[in-house]
Order: sequence, then structure tokens, then C-alpha cells
Amino acid sequence: MLNMIRMELYRMVRMKSFWVILIIVGIMNVISVSLNDAMMNNPEMKKAIESTKAKEDDPLSNIGMSVSIERDKNGDYGFLETITSAVREMLCALFIGIFTVIFVTADFNTGYIKNYGGAVKHRWHMVFAKGTAVLVYTIVFFAVFILSSSLGVYVGGHKLIMDPAGKITEVLGVQCLLHIAFAWIIMSLCLIVRNNLISMIVSCCLSFHVFQALYILADKGLKKLGWEDAAISNYTVSGRIMKYGLESSKILGSTLVIAAVFAAASFVISSIWITKKDLI
Repeated sequence: MLNMIRMELYRMVRMKSFWVILIIVGIMNVISVSLNDAMMNNPEMKKAIESTKAKEDDPLSNIGMSVSIERDKNGDYGFLETITSAVREMLCALFIGIFTVIFVTADFNTGYIKNYGGAVKHRWHMVFAKGTAVLVYTIVFFAVFILSSSLGVYVGGHKLIMDPAGKITEVLGVQCLLHIAFAWIIMSLCLIVRNNLISMIVSCCLSFHVFQALYILADKGLKKLGWEDAAISNYTVSGRIMKYGLESSKILGSTLVIAAVFAAASFVISSIWITKKDLI
């Protein structure tokens, strides 16, 4: 299994998309964070934000992605506020999902998986190796995202105020675990569907809150049936990514459980599927 993990990691860092996505995200973050003030002071941007807030109950208003960073009363940027503003809007999930689809489906598109898959005694080792590579990529992506966002604050001529170390570890650690679970869900989908177009569409729909809009519609139906506190989004990985931030310590335990359950279910389901089905 260790050899298979090393092979997947080697294949991952040799892929052009591995570096291209990280470079794009790094440059994009530096530019967008440094220009945050200019965007937030734009009258049209302010109007758009106010309009979105006024239509929070409208499912269609949740579709898309809008990232804005609030500064403190002294005009400085808080570290966690800067990072989580984009993370909670599913920006990280979008790029992690895109790479996961490209990486996992590459073997099936080229037929290479059949060259080594037939010699593997336990096919779930293949799922574990791919999952490990995706996990490593998620951690690397988070590191690049955090560094580039922080750099963008200084490039914009502002001061970055650090939050307590314990709070930083908690919030970023939980978000990283949630994104690993998200990546494993997409990996499982890729292994089952084996179609990069369908997998990419589902991943992007999750990242652009299309499913969140469907959850809201479902919640309204459940409330009419008697479930007054219906909130399907609260029991999903994407919903917790959007919800977990600076003031979320009360839901730490349930968030970890949701991340673990979805990650484990994704691994088990994809392992069973790849064992029962032909590799190509």
C-alpha cells in the first residue's frame, strides 16, 4: 500500500494542473484581497451586497459566490476574518473539487488504472492511496491559500491582526477537515460515475450553492409537513463549510462528526464499488 501511496503522490505533483491551480489561486488571492477596499467602496458592489442580504429567503439569491472581507473598527484586517470570508463562500472547495476530479478521473481516461489495478490484491488500497493524495493536496492548497491571502493584506497596505492561536487552530483545522471530507465525496463520485464532466458539474454546483438552494426549497416543504426546524444544510459537509467560522465553537463536536461520517461513507462506498465493478 505504501508503494501505491507514493505512486499516487508522485503522479499528483507531476500533473500540470497541480501547479497551475495553486499558482492561479495564489495570484488571484493576492490581487483580490489587496483590492478588497476598492471593491467594497464601489457603489454598485454595495448595492449588490445589500440586495443579496434583503433576499436571503429567496433560494435563487444563494446561487453563486460573493466574497467580501469586513475590516475591524480600526480599519485593520483580522486574520481569521480574511481567510474564512472566502473559505465559507466555498471558494476553496471549488478549486479543490476541480483538482480532485482531474486527478481521480485521469487514470480512467487514459486506461492506466487497468495496467496496475489487476495486480492489486485489495482494490480498496487504490481508493485509500488516491484519498491520501487528495488529503495532501487539500493541506497544501490551504497553506497556499492562507499565505497568499495574508500577503494580499500587506500588498494592499493594511495591517493584519492575528487572532488567538487556539482559535486559529480550531477554525482552520475544522475547515481543513471539512474540505478533506468534501474532496473525498467528490473522489467517491468520480470512482462511481467515472465521467469527469458529470463529476465536475456536481462539484461546481455544490461550490456555487446550487444544492443549497434546493435544500432551502426542501426545508420549506418539510416545515409544511410539520418539521418546524427543518434545515437539511446543517447536516451536510458543504453546509458546515459555509457555517463554521469565528463564532462556531458550540457546533464543533457535531461538525467533526458530520465530516467523519461523510468521509468514512465516501471511502466505504467507493471501495465497495471499485471492488465489485470492472476497472474500465
